[in-house]
Amino acid sequence: MEFIVLASRYAKHPRRETVVIQAVLEAAEALGANRIVLRRGNNYSTGVYLKDGEKKSLLYNDWNKDWGWRRIYKNMMATIGFPKNFSQQNKFTLTT
Repeated sequence: MEFIVLASRYAKHPRRETVVIQAVLEAAEALGANRIVLRRGNNYSTGVYLKDGEKKSLLYNDWNKDWGWRRIYKNMMATIGFPKNFSQQNKFTLTT
């Protein structure tokens, strides 16, 4: 299982990308994903995909949103169908 973060090649939004990546890191840890891939593409907003085997599904699109990482994390986990009462034991922080 891996997360793919597809950022825009055209519009540079480093603050938004950092917020989205923090949410992805938390979700990857909670799900036990073994890889996070950051790619730049021909799109105008950041999108997050979950790839499990050959199946790839869109979890989140940051178009016209200004959500914090916790809300993005909760939205992605709800999309996956992860239980709401799950609490993480081991947390880590994205640093630059």
